[in-house]
Amino acid sequence: MQKRYPFKYLDAYTRNDKDFYFGRNEEVEQLYEMTFQTNLLLVYGASGTGKTSLIQCGLANRFESHDWLALTVRRGASINQSLEKALNDAIGNDTEYFDDWETESEEDNSPLAQQIKTLRLKYFKPVYLIFDQFEELYILGNKKEQDDFYQTVKQLLALNHPVKIIITIREEYLGHLYYFEKIVPDILRKKLRIEPMTLDKVRQVLQGINNPAKSLVTLKKGEEETLIQAIFDKLREGKISIDLPYLQVLLDKLYLSQTNNDEQHNAEAVLTCEALEKTGTIGDILFGLLDGLVSQLKTDKNTAPETSWQTLSCFVTLEGTKEPLSAKALQKQLPEINPDTLTEILQFFVGKRILRYDENEQVYEIAHDALAKQIHANRSVDEVAQLQIKKLIHDTLNKNANLREFFTAKQLKEIDLYIEYLELSSEEKDWIEQSRKEAEKIEKQRRKVLRNTRLALVAAVIFLILAGWLWQEADKAKENAIKAETEAIMAKDEAIKQETLAKQELNNRKMLEFEDLEKRAESIKNAGGYPKDIIFQMREIATTHPDSTNLKQIIEKYKK
Repeated sequence: MQKRYPFKYLDAYTRNDKDFYFGRNEEVEQLYEMTFQTNLLLVYGASGTGKTSLIQCGLANRFESHDWLALTVRRGASINQSLEKALNDAIGNDTEYFDDWETESEEDNSPLAQQIKTLRLKYFKPVYLIFDQFEELYILGNKKEQDDFYQTVKQLLALNHPVKIIITIREEYLGHLYYFEKIVPDILRKKLRIEPMTLDKVRQVLQGINNPAKSLVTLKKGEEETLIQAIFDKLREGKISIDLPYLQVLLDKLYLSQTNNDEQHNAEAVLTCEALEKTGTIGDILFGLLDGLVSQLKTDKNTAPETSWQTLSCFVTLEGTKEPLSAKALQKQLPEINPDTLTEILQFFVGKRILRYDENEQVYEIAHDALAKQIHANRSVDEVAQLQIKKLIHDTLNKNANLREFFTAKQLKEIDLYIEYLELSSEEKDWIEQSRKEAEKIEKQRRKVLRNTRLALVAAVIFLILAGWLWQEADKAKENAIKAETEAIMAKDEAIKQETLAKQELNNRKMLEFEDLEKRAESIKNAGGYPKDIIFQMREIATTHPDSTNLKQIIEKYKK
């Protein structure tokens, strides 16, 4: 038997990786049993717990080939279109299966029902629809896409043809299933949580791959348990568990250090405690990997590092998760970058396993959220602010029409700062314009109320003067009128004085706050850091301060 490299780096395990898939026996058995108990299964857990591998490798290998027709669906541009494409691709050109069958209900005569029955007749296998990384529907999708999918699932579950649905989702997005549950009440009935890797599971993984007959990688004899504990301690960072992708990346790093960077993974290697001690933290490894590749692009292709980072940033959401993009969509986001340069960057990072390319969907995406987090951490303050505005617009338009609120005047000012860099749909542009009209309307009403208040105040003063003139003698009335007018002027002056003092006090407080932030930014910069959060706070103060121009000039020196 030919030995194999046992690690998957940031790729998911598949059916063919059975010999090197360890540490999830209990979860595999639980999931396998659940498939016989329900037609709708939810698999959830934190990012990096191995949900995809659990299904594609663990569960897949529990079925015989004739018991399992698995169609994995990712959202792509639209989850509904991706589902339709997956079904059509599996059916192929075998349209004869559509001909002349009896239907028991109107639902069974729908196009979707016909597709499912065609798959059953063609393959004679139970159909498993696996919706992987389902959180993308909520991060990138809109409400119509979500509602349409809920109805599709409801229809699938009502069919008389056997079809199983498995959905994997990051646990922090479970709350987004609220409206899904209203349409499909069983969505949360049968679910399995995938726990992070504990020491015992890490031990199972490393003991499993430590097989000289099958594996190119083994643990140094006599150091096995010490090395396992040391690897776990390096990755857990004070927690009782570790992230599976970090384990894979660390093990790959150790392998390369022992094989003179054999990126083809053909050489044999023995992992040792000594080699582990020389390895940095997982954050250092991941960022060092990305930064090293960016430097390599600079050397090989003379690509500016900021161009490479800017390109990678497009594939990461504001939350630091993956966002698939086509080459066309990427070019639209980065029109200032030469198309040939973008192509070189994409091909380079695909070759280095930082990006993956899906030929069916024709999109690129970051290999794993672990890398996406590092790219997100490297973003500038302006990039983050631009993404926040983009998310604000997306979230607002994604609400029900009766719950949607217009952008405030303050939000419109923030949008205007980045509007030229945003790709807005016609609906988003229309809502921004409606918001502007509404903001203008509110401002006009405010001015009208202020004007009426002033008129009422003047009328009151006049009334007092006339009343005094009517009830007192002419001289007293004149004196009282002068006195009332003087008091009104003094009151007005006092009000103006108080308003001026209040503004001065507010500006003074803002300046003190700005100066404090400036000291902190200077301290971080002197320490070799980049005070991006502080810069963002300084910008908020500068936006409303009378000395805005000078404050912005001060901010600029910390952005460099």
